[in-house]
Amino acid sequence: MSKKKFYAIDIFAGCGGLSEGFKQAGFDIIAQVEMDRWACETLKTRHLYYELKEKRKGYLYHRYLKEKVSRDHLFNRFPDIEKSVSYRVIRGTFGKDNMKEIIKKIESSGRYHGSPKFHVLLGGPPCQPYSLIGRARDPCRMEYDERHYLYEHYLDILRHFQPDIFVYENVPGLFTARAMGKEIFKKILEDFLALNPSYEITPPLEQICEDPHSYILDSVGFHVPQRRKRLFLIGYRKVLERRNPGIKEIFRNLQRVALKNKKNGYLTVDDAIGDLPRLKPGQGNDGWLGVYDGNAGLKSYQIKMRKDSPGILNHKARKHMKTDIERYRFFIEHHKNGHGAATLNDLIRKRPDLIPEHKCLDKFLDRFKVQWWNRPSSTITAHICKDGHYYIHPDIDQCRSFTVREAARCQSFPDNFKFEGPRTEQFRQVGNAVPPLLAGVIARHIIRELEKIYD
Repeated sequence: MSKKKFYAIDIFAGCGGLSEGFKQAGFDIIAQVEMDRWACETLKTRHLYYELKEKRKGYLYHRYLKEKVSRDHLFNRFPDIEKSVSYRVIRGTFGKDNMKEIIKKIESSGRYHGSPKFHVLLGGPPCQPYSLIGRARDPCRMEYDERHYLYEHYLDILRHFQPDIFVYENVPGLFTARAMGKEIFKKILEDFLALNPSYEITPPLEQICEDPHSYILDSVGFHVPQRRKRLFLIGYRKVLERRNPGIKEIFRNLQRVALKNKKNGYLTVDDAIGDLPRLKPGQGNDGWLGVYDGNAGLKSYQIKMRKDSPGILNHKARKHMKTDIERYRFFIEHHKNGHGAATLNDLIRKRPDLIPEHKCLDKFLDRFKVQWWNRPSSTITAHICKDGHYYIHPDIDQCRSFTVREAARCQSFPDNFKFEGPRTEQFRQVGNAVPPLLAGVIARHIIRELEKIYD
């Protein structure tokens, strides 16, 4: 953890995956701006955990997880925590009319928490316009979606606060997205580099033009048991390079870490969820489920996830229609019998009685996907809030889709990270998040370079 205090802002924060990684690395997250109600409630709960922990009252947070006290009770008991959290979590929707208000609230939180400046800006605008799947479903390929320009609000915050470093995250589909006939990624780069004071992106712009995919980080290379490729633009104020030339190597150093980890092997679904309680469809609990069933034979990742948690929560299996359960059983058995991963075509050919009622049977042939024990999971997306067909549990005796906690484990959220709201909203939060362990590696590399500047 850093000796010097560094401060960060997180906009389009979601439930706080980026923030969590930066907080674990030692950053003080002064402000998180998010429009979604339930994501904001999750952010408040996470701040409650850290504030109680700082007071050495972590056992009270455990009581909340066990549903023995309410969150309101704890806020009433510690009004200073409630006030601190009310400053840190800013519920708002970006737009020209309220930008000044959001900036004012961020500044107020900075003053309240004694932040002399903001060192890092985090965030990634909603990715639906850049999603390849979303564009495939839209007849106009999302070209006229106004969300293409949400990055401009990120630029407004960057321009106003002038942090030393920014971390901008989005999906790889951004490379090929178009808005009103123009390449949106090219415009985003031009706008970032036209800022005053000027910023440099690491690696430099020439490399982006030659190979834009060099800006992709896959979470599986950072001790996350999930294949999740994301675009990261990491920029720094040009003036800082005079004091620390190494600042321009942040992204390359991250790539070296991923390459080294690749040689050592990746974590798997078994590493992620092999220790969690077995559930049949409909079993479990959206809130507190209970204490762990022993610690013998745990894997290192499971031990890490369990740290400072009194037990298991957000572990409730969906109820499934009988036909869906039979489909899941077919896809699991198909692979176990040595026929490899099945597609919808295999189901149509071998079990026509289980063909789903769907208009587009010739598209998305992998819409039923088993997450195998011996591999990293597929990318956890927000679509998991609609159905779990892409996330079928590998255990044929359980024959169900992933729970929120299982998805969160694959995303590297610790077990004491409570997702607030109905289960659908919990799934949405997990699917939209940046894996905290990946964010933590990025954060530690940034802290290392900032410490050289402020030494």
